[in-house]
Amino acid sequence: MNDGEKGDFVAATVNADAAHPSILVVDDAPFFRKTLRDLLEGQGYPVLEAASGAEVSDIITRYPVGAVLTDIEMPEVSGPEVLRRVKRLRPELPVIVISSHHDFDAAREVLRDGALEYLVKPLDPTELFKAVERAGQSLAASLQTAEALLDAQRRFSDLVLLQEVGEATGTEENQQLLLDKILELVRDAMQVEIISLMLVEKDGLMRIRSASGLTPEIVERTRVAPGQGVSGHVLATGNEILLEDIVRDGRFPCREGDVAYRTRSALSMPIRMRDRVIGVLNVNNKVNGDSLSAADRNLLRVIAHQTALAIENFKLVANLRQQALDLVKSNRTLQRLHQARSQLVCNLSTELKGPLLTLRGAVDVLSNCRGELSVEETGTYLGKINGEAQRLERLLSGMLCLFSLDSGGGELEQSSFSLNEVIEEAAQARADDIALASLQVVLRQVRGVAPVYGDRDKTLTLVEALLDNAIKFNRQGGGIRLRLENAITDGLGYVYFQISNDGQPIPESMVENIFEQHLQLGNSPGDKSIGAGIGLAVCRAVVERMKGKIFLEPPQGEGATFGVLLPTRESYGVIKNVQ
Repeated sequence: MNDGEKGDFVAATVNADAAHPSILVVDDAPFFRKTLRDLLEGQGYPVLEAASGAEVSDIITRYPVGAVLTDIEMPEVSGPEVLRRVKRLRPELPVIVISSHHDFDAAREVLRDGALEYLVKPLDPTELFKAVERAGQSLAASLQTAEALLDAQRRFSDLVLLQEVGEATGTEENQQLLLDKILELVRDAMQVEIISLMLVEKDGLMRIRSASGLTPEIVERTRVAPGQGVSGHVLATGNEILLEDIVRDGRFPCREGDVAYRTRSALSMPIRMRDRVIGVLNVNNKVNGDSLSAADRNLLRVIAHQTALAIENFKLVANLRQQALDLVKSNRTLQRLHQARSQLVCNLSTELKGPLLTLRGAVDVLSNCRGELSVEETGTYLGKINGEAQRLERLLSGMLCLFSLDSGGGELEQSSFSLNEVIEEAAQARADDIALASLQVVLRQVRGVAPVYGDRDKTLTLVEALLDNAIKFNRQGGGIRLRLENAITDGLGYVYFQISNDGQPIPESMVENIFEQHLQLGNSPGDKSIGAGIGLAVCRAVVERMKGKIFLEPPQGEGATFGVLLPTRESYGVIKNVQ
């Protein structure tokens, strides 16, 4: 088409769409094209014009065309050749061949090749309109038949594919192997040189997940945005593209002699999952050098449907597998928690039994020997009673605090307070135990330590539990070192509290579960179990409720070192909003 004719062609496509396709008139005589156009537009048909048969392939693949009216005798590309090209690209499209004279042999040839009608000039308008009407009916019937056939093919393919996918997903470890299998299917079925299967990533770009005939460098660097190139156009519009000659089509950049388009023919098909395009299948260059045809398009359409089904089934199976693994993991966790609770009950029973026996013995002595005991002896027994009562109080308070926090109860009374004052209060409460073990307590604190934001009473419980742990698992005459300073973690302000002792280092086997409810640090081989195993569990529960962090520091010599990060008021607000 020359520039003027191309302008008429574009204007004629404005009112044409897939629901009301155009009639393509192909004739080298402008007067005859105008005559047919006036007649057909007078009946409400959108009309496209082509001055040469060479333009037909591009037009019918780019625009909605419902029928082709072509002159039989034209330079370059004749009417019979136009018919053959149309049937190769769109076999369902009806073609009406028009001749200037009666020719039985010519009529027989075009009708044998698939022409719907053979008309002779001058045309009778009534005869023309009837032929165009039959063309519309023929197109509708062909499309309905093709859709029914395609649906049957899909249903059969789905049954076969479901079996294959079930076998594949049951034995293969990742989706990549499945995609490679699909690529082999395309290559073997279509006999093409270049294939790429592209899927949409989380960033909205497509990348090549499996390919044949492309270099590893191209596969690695290719990223395609919606609307970019042939595959990007398919992703953006959801419409398949069949190009007989990508250079002549002109819509997509392509260098002359580009080996990727050796035959100039290309086919791209959307991969749909429900109403969403999740990727694109691209094929170029048939091995035998032919252009890709409507038959290839129909085959790739079925394969694209199978691919979407395979991916969806693979994800479903993978999801079911993950759920099964999660159930196994949850079951193991429940078993471990059950064992932990049982162990905790045993530990608590043992811990409660000791103080109760001591209390009972002291009370019995005081009751039975009231007249025989001196004031000093009486004071000693009363001291034992008081000590064991305090021990029971700490134990029961820790239990109630742990159970309350674990169950989500125990509202925190939030305020800003000095952690140094809490440490001093806890140390004063355990002064007798510290003196009894001849322990040296050293507190290192930098100036200007920020106030902590949280529940002061529960923080006191936290520090007492850590201090109790440092006392019980220390050596006689050892030391307890406490450190207090400001810290920045993940851009947020915290107060860092560290406590260490000079006892035996924590066995490596216990490090991972050090904060579990049932763990007794004395449970290492050859050691005597000490405590109910709730002290560090209480510490973790308190710290987590206060949006802080607690951890075991890497070992440095003897003893154990615990670190705690408690948030400032500003950091607490940020963390709470994020969570």
